[in-house]
Amino acid sequence: MKLNKLERMVVKHPLRHWVQRSVEQPLLLRLFEHNIPVIQNALEIGCGFGQGIQLIRNGFGAARITAVDLDEEMLSYTAQRYADSPWLQVVQADATRLPFSDATFDLVCDFAVFHHIPDWQAAIAEVFRVLKPGGSFVIEELYRAAICNPISKRLFEHPQQNRFNHKELRDGLLACGFTVKKAQQLPGLAGITLAIKPHEQPLD
Repeated sequence: MKLNKLERMVVKHPLRHWVQRSVEQPLLLRLFEHNIPVIQNALEIGCGFGQGIQLIRNGFGAARITAVDLDEEMLSYTAQRYADSPWLQVVQADATRLPFSDATFDLVCDFAVFHHIPDWQAAIAEVFRVLKPGGSFVIEELYRAAICNPISKRLFEHPQQNRFNHKELRDGLLACGFTVKKAQQLPGLAGITLAIKPHEQPLD
C-alpha cells in the first residue's frame, strides 16, 4: 500500500529524520544489548525516502543492503540519494512476494511499514523465508489503536481490517517460527521487537 500526500510529507520531513536518528535508532540498537552480529546482507522492507538505510548501514554495520518498496517515486528518490553507494541495491517489490531466494539475508528491517500491508501475516512469512537461520528481524511498528481511530483515519490511508496490537504481532511471529528475543511497547500504540529465526526448525 502506498502513502498518501500528507504521510509522504511526514516521512520526508527533517523533523521525522531527527526523531529516527536521535530517538528511534538508539532504542532499536539496544534491542541487541550491545551485541550486534556481523551483518553481510540486510534487507529493508518499505525503504521510503531512504532514511532507514543510514541506520542499517551505520548503526547495524551492514556490508550490503537491499531496499524494497512498492512506490516508484520513493524508489527513484532513494536511488538518486545513494547513487554513489555500490553497497546498496534498490528493488521494487511487494512484501508478501519478495523476489529473493530462501535464506538470503542476515537482517531484515521493518521501520513502521507492516501496518500498511493488508496481509501482514504473509509478509512475516516471507521475512522468515528470506532470513538465514540465526538471522534477525528488527521491527518498529504502529498498532491498531494508533491507526484505527477517527483522527488517523481522517489524515492518513491505512488498512482498517486485520490490524494488530503488540500481542497479535508477537503471536504472528511465533506462528511463523520466530523466537522473540526482546520487545518493548508504548502501550496500545507502538512497539519495537527483535525476532530471531532459529538455527534449527522444530519437527512437526
